[in-house]
Amino acid sequence: MKAEQQFLCDLAEKISMPDIYLKIRILLNKPHAKIDDYVDLLQSDSMLAIRIMRIANSEFFGFKRKADDLYEAISLIGVIQLHDLLLSSLCMRTFSNIPESILDVKDFWQHAVKCGIASRTIAKLCRLPAGNRFFTIGLLLEIGHAAMFVKAPELALEALLDSQQKGLPVDQMEREYFGFDYCQLGAEIMHLWHLPEVYSHLIGHHLDPEKTDPVYRNEAYIVHLAQQMFVIPNRLSHLIGHMQAHNQQFAAFPENLEEIIANEIDAHGQEVFAILMPPNTNSKDDTMRETQP
Repeated sequence: MKAEQQFLCDLAEKISMPDIYLKIRILLNKPHAKIDDYVDLLQSDSMLAIRIMRIANSEFFGFKRKADDLYEAISLIGVIQLHDLLLSSLCMRTFSNIPESILDVKDFWQHAVKCGIASRTIAKLCRLPAGNRFFTIGLLLEIGHAAMFVKAPELALEALLDSQQKGLPVDQMEREYFGFDYCQLGAEIMHLWHLPEVYSHLIGHHLDPEKTDPVYRNEAYIVHLAQQMFVIPNRLSHLIGHMQAHNQQFAAFPENLEEIIANEIDAHGQEVFAILMPPNTNSKDDTMRETQP
């Protein structure tokens, strides 16, 4: 058994997705499932139903018309995108119990939302379908860090501080402290949740896209670029040039890509965070808004 798998053994129950997510997955595997089936299921979780309404009517996830009820919201979103967007919210709910003395959970998820927005924006510029899936994958890129802080907060913090003091990548220090890094652990979490293979491939290799399966390599470069925008912004032009030299799909990147992404984050970051984040992590105002569709 790999070290990251062993690490998750006694953590699996604590970070398992709620029953409603598993029931959604069951419905997705039923070719004759109707929207009414999804409505009946989501109505059993009032907070999640409210989030779906807010997603459908949000400017960022915006659809062509507004939804007046849950049936219309699911119709607009579509059941596949519904899965990806539910996953975003539910994983944030699952990982909202990290001690504040160890990690600022709100700051962690705000950064994750920014990565999600960057990933989705780049995918749209490449004219790739399933843009909301790229948002979710971008959001989950550093989920391995969260798992480390849930199970071994002191060790995770020590690895982080050591990387900062030595000027070394945090994944390198994690391999020394844990025997694996947050990318490898994140990929195992995707397996634990039985997600489509694209999730584990992209999350597991987003720091080194060349190592992923060629089938997913273009997508891996997209999430890699999204993540690196917050790590090495001064080297982005070199990275973009490398991507464009290997695939014409990336040739259409505008010269002001960073500005476009920054504008998207400024315009929608707080809105998306407020929609997806559990109320116990939001500000008092955000908590009050949980009662509003």
